[in-house]
Amino acid sequence: AGLFTTTIASAQGPFYRIAYRAAHALAQTTWDNLGQDCTKTSLFVQMVGDDVDDAVNDIGTRYRGRSAEDFGHGYIDGLMDVLDQVVDKCVDECNMIGNASGEWSAKMFCRVAWAIGHPPTFTVRLVNIRGSICGGAYRLGCESKFVGIATNMCPNYTHSPAFSKFYRAADNGSCSYNPY
Repeated sequence: AGLFTTTIASAQGPFYRIAYRAAHALAQTTWDNLGQDCTKTSLFVQMVGDDVDDAVNDIGTRYRGRSAEDFGHGYIDGLMDVLDQVVDKCVDECNMIGNASGEWSAKMFCRVAWAIGHPPTFTVRLVNIRGSICGGAYRLGCESKFVGIATNMCPNYTHSPAFSKFYRAADNGSCSYNPY
C-alpha cells in the first residue's frame, strides 16, 4: 500500500497498457534525471502530481472517448506506481539516516553531560536535507532514536528543558533540518 493510489477502474486494454508503460518510463526517467536523490523527493512528487493533474483535467475534455479514458487511466497509474516506489524508498532511507543521527547525537549528548555535570546546549543545525518528505522522515527517526538512546544511556540528564532543546527539530536542535 503506497502513499498514493488511483481510484480509477479500467478494463486495462491495449491503450491502458501502452500508456502505463510510457508513463512508468517517463516517471522513472524523471527520477533518474533528479539523480535518484531522496532530498529531491518533494520536488519529484510535485512534478508527478502536476502531470497527473494535467491528465485528469484533460481526460473527457480535450481528449474524449473510451480509448482516451483508457490511455489516460493507464498514464496516471504508470506515474503513480513509480511515485509510490520512490516515496516508500526515500521515506525508509531518510528515516534510517535520522535514526543514525539520533543515536550518535544522543551518545554525544550523554558524553558531554557526564563531562560537564549537566545537560549541554546545542546551537548549530547538523543537516541540510531539502524537502518535507525526506526531512520529515529524518526528523521522526532522529528524534525517536535520540530520546530512546539518551533515556537509557544517561537518564539523569533527560528531565530538563535543555534535553528537549538539544534534539528537537522545533527548537533547532540536533534533529532539525533545513527543508529548503
